[in-house]
Amino acid sequence: MRFLIVGYSSIVARRALAALVRCPEVESVDIASRRRAQGASFPESWTGRIYDDYGEAISCSDADVVYISLVNSLHEEWADTALRSGRHVVVDKPAFLSLAVTDKLLELAAKKGLCLAEAVVFPYHPQMEVLQTLLLEHGGATRLSATFTFPPLTNDNFRNHPELGGGSLYDLGPYAAAVSRLFFEDLPASVRCNVVTRHSDTKVDTAFSLLASYIGGRSYIGHFGFDTEYQNRLTLIGPAISITVDHIFTTHPDLENHLHVSSGSQHSRVPMGAGDSFQCFFARLIGAIEKHCWSVFAEDLRQDAQILGTIRAAVLGEGHR
Repeated sequence: MRFLIVGYSSIVARRALAALVRCPEVESVDIASRRRAQGASFPESWTGRIYDDYGEAISCSDADVVYISLVNSLHEEWADTALRSGRHVVVDKPAFLSLAVTDKLLELAAKKGLCLAEAVVFPYHPQMEVLQTLLLEHGGATRLSATFTFPPLTNDNFRNHPELGGGSLYDLGPYAAAVSRLFFEDLPASVRCNVVTRHSDTKVDTAFSLLASYIGGRSYIGHFGFDTEYQNRLTLIGPAISITVDHIFTTHPDLENHLHVSSGSQHSRVPMGAGDSFQCFFARLIGAIEKHCWSVFAEDLRQDAQILGTIRAAVLGEGHR
């Protein structure tokens, strides 16, 4: 299968391109970049062409799949263009800036018989299957606590600019939404969310905290932002088990992570093997496309967009869906 990457972003340079190159199903990877790809260092086994114009790349590349990794405000335009060209499309998180746009492009993809997916990749790490199996064996979770924060970004980073689709709600909201989907599997009955810090110049939101309640007495608290020391942790608590995982949202491919498990009076540290979330995501996506069975990607994209819309509405005082 052939890929075209539109936008040579930091995540492409650090993780996504190398993961694609390692996928045995991938024949070549073209890159469209207006600046950064020129003179960049690529994986030794990379084969493909470099374009300096997005439209030309989509028109001329023989790619089967277009992976869009641009500033958030450009996702809608180029996803629409790629779908209309007859290509399957993957979009970096957040895929789109509203549920309405998400629905519009999912409808277009369905009409074209194409896959449209969002690259929220942490659920595809092998540790997630072990985590979910442990929870099921002990009656599941009723409390979730997630923290994903890191130090302030440079002023020129697009996440600090609202006109580019920046802000913590857009950039980190997809992680918050995916946690809800993965472990509670339905939409919250109510959400309270506060923006706790804003950029001093652009006033874009740089951190938010949320409290969500679900049917059956379940609850979820989360803290997300780029305004503190680095934290990357998820804790799941149920009637018979508690599990804490560090580095859960951005596990490095070489890291042999651990689950910290408490059950009754027993405490254990369960080792996890290393794994590349991006490579696992791409492998699952390619398999789904080859089998023409990609509905789960559309369902996940829409549910996360719906949850993120609820979180954003809660900031405006509309905390019930």
